[in-house]
Amino acid sequence: MNIFNLSFGKDSMATLILAAEQGIPIDRVMYCDIRFSPDISGEHPLMAEWIPTAEARLKELFGVTVDHTYSGVSFIEQFFTAKKSGGHIGDIYGFPHTIGAWCNDRLKVKAINKYTSRFRGADVVHYLGIAYDEKKRWKRTIKKSTEQKKYRSLLYEQGLTEHEAFTICEKYGLLSPMYGKDDIYRGGCWFCPKQCYADLHSLWRDYPDLYSELLRLEPYSHTTFSRNMSLTELTVRFESGYIPQRRKRRTEQLTLESAERY
Repeated sequence: MNIFNLSFGKDSMATLILAAEQGIPIDRVMYCDIRFSPDISGEHPLMAEWIPTAEARLKELFGVTVDHTYSGVSFIEQFFTAKKSGGHIGDIYGFPHTIGAWCNDRLKVKAINKYTSRFRGADVVHYLGIAYDEKKRWKRTIKKSTEQKKYRSLLYEQGLTEHEAFTICEKYGLLSPMYGKDDIYRGGCWFCPKQCYADLHSLWRDYPDLYSELLRLEPYSHTTFSRNMSLTELTVRFESGYIPQRRKRRTEQLTLESAERY
């Protein structure tokens, strides 16, 4: 059974498109629905708005239906959950650490395992959106393969880079509008503790209601959201005119007019 892990980002979307083009059976398409609260999506608002449109287009173009899987617990619910083991029994989880973040296991992995458990006993191949220029990530991934659970990446196998994934998606009108916004560097959850100050500044400026959700949680957490500075301190700096610079430039232009067509 072939299961395609779809985040609606460029790499996983390009992988799904390649499979449709090349006649690779698409048995299931799985999207992991991570939520901040039962009523608030964990996706960046631009992505959250785009997903229904993308789903309709996938159905129209390729007859693909996307299954949504949810862990059953939101970020804020897990945040206030008391620990039952380890050295801090009784303490709430609070904000995740950047290394070994609990959110990956409790919100994402749990949701994926919940979905795949229905196919227990079947030989499953997970198709992942890992580009050719992500060699280290791919090497880490294939080490997790077992006899009944294997991983493939069409982008990696066919030597296709992240830049080429942009072009593949654009060809079918399936490139998320997030990639057209100049100051958005990363996809993923808007409450991710790994995001840089520039992403937090974008959240503070454009989505103050979401930023405020994080700000109000900080007093309850034994760790600050950011490793080196509290959100309260960061907010004061933002209000004083601080505009953080990105640590690195994007490796590719997000406007594809001059790109070589796929």
